[in-house]
Amino acid sequence: MRSIRVLPALLTFSLAAAPLAAQDAECSVNTYQPAALSQANLTIQRAAGATTAGDATKALRDAMKFLNDERKIAANTLGAGFLKGQIYILWLHQDGAAEQMTNEKLNAGGSKTASVDLVVAADSLFKLVEAQGPGCVEATSPWRQSKPWTERINKAYHFLGADQVDSAEYYATRSALLYSNSAFVHNAMAQVADKRGNKAGLLSHLKTAIELAKPDSTIDETRRQMMFQYAANAQQYALGGEAPNKDALLKESVDMFLEILQDDPKAKEAAYAFSAASEVVAQTQDTARGREILGMMSAEAQKYDDLTLLLAADMARMLQRNDDAMTMYAAALEKNPNVRDANYFLAFMYYEKKDASKMLPLTEKVIALDPSNPDNYMMHGEALKLTALAEKDAAKKAALIKQAEATTAMEGSMQHRVLITQFERRAEGALLKGTVENRGRAPKAYTLTVEFMDLAGEVVETMTAEVSTVKPSETGKFEITATKLGIAAFRYAPLK
Repeated sequence: MRSIRVLPALLTFSLAAAPLAAQDAECSVNTYQPAALSQANLTIQRAAGATTAGDATKALRDAMKFLNDERKIAANTLGAGFLKGQIYILWLHQDGAAEQMTNEKLNAGGSKTASVDLVVAADSLFKLVEAQGPGCVEATSPWRQSKPWTERINKAYHFLGADQVDSAEYYATRSALLYSNSAFVHNAMAQVADKRGNKAGLLSHLKTAIELAKPDSTIDETRRQMMFQYAANAQQYALGGEAPNKDALLKESVDMFLEILQDDPKAKEAAYAFSAASEVVAQTQDTARGREILGMMSAEAQKYDDLTLLLAADMARMLQRNDDAMTMYAAALEKNPNVRDANYFLAFMYYEKKDASKMLPLTEKVIALDPSNPDNYMMHGEALKLTALAEKDAAKKAALIKQAEATTAMEGSMQHRVLITQFERRAEGALLKGTVENRGRAPKAYTLTVEFMDLAGEVVETMTAEVSTVKPSETGKFEITATKLGIAAFRYAPLK
């Protein structure tokens, strides 16, 4: 399972200098009546537009003074509360401001030494306003999402990156008090839960974060990463035996993997998503779901990238859905014609259908890519035999039969066998592993020269692997790590 940490770019929400009066957002909460509220409102505007710290703090203290006389604000305590919340937020805007301030510092009524938690107090006052209706939620939103929230959510991610979980949790929680309706907040809480080994908490917060991210197309990639993390962890949690709702989680895991795949078939997560979904299908032996997935992909094979199509074709072969496999191998080769396995398996399926005209060019390509594997010559010999059977001209038929016999004989006479055991495409480069079998009578060392190609077949990087002396009937291993961008296939020069 891949490890994913989703970090937002630096958030830059800020309050406009002009006030947001609640009635402008079609909210019934009035911040202009009685007169004390109107005076406080105008002073808050002055604080929001202040260009020096001294002017801002003086205006905030003056604004609070207008709200201290309970008799003057008794007719509109809700509006007064909204203005107090705005004052608290603007205090948090000030450089170096503490989250805890005394009434004396705020110029508020009550005991001078009593302390006010500005974050908690602002949240409580805004909730009273928001309870009046959707328009009031819209009115408080710019205050909730302003600089104090931005600073705290960014600190949460900073501490996550530094693996300081307690600090990350503190700032994620404080940011949630200011504005919880954010994908970034719930994702931060999910990552905290993950670091604490709390799978249920991770999944709960990720699910909320994913839903909150859906309306914002600018963070689609982040949303897909969160979906992948959710699906992968749901799968892991369910199969680990701890989850009480194992079957539901596995279904949800596959659903989300497929949603990633459908959302953007060419996204970098798409192939991983299909691979993970197919793994769940294999683990649960849910062949019905596997057939459903393959039917979905086969119907629109062209919209997926070559790697996803290759994975789907392999799944189709395992489920004995050869027609689907052939469709997806063919579609993959249209996008990346130099994939050794796609050429090989599609050739074999055409052999089963006795379709020589389609089999022959595929076996020729396999030999060009993988020339020191005797199995490929046997397959090519079978393609030549099928071609000979279909040939009407006697001379041409005889020539094809002779060629088929010579090609098949190479399978037994070749003095070595290269077997590719792993080809892993990476974001940067690729990994190629395999073995060389010595089929001769004397010990021998080998040099394998490999060309790594992009989707268009252009050589991106050439590398060699040295296989130290291999005794007869034994094998030596090789491993090559390429580093260039864009590698999608390989071929190697025939061994000597």
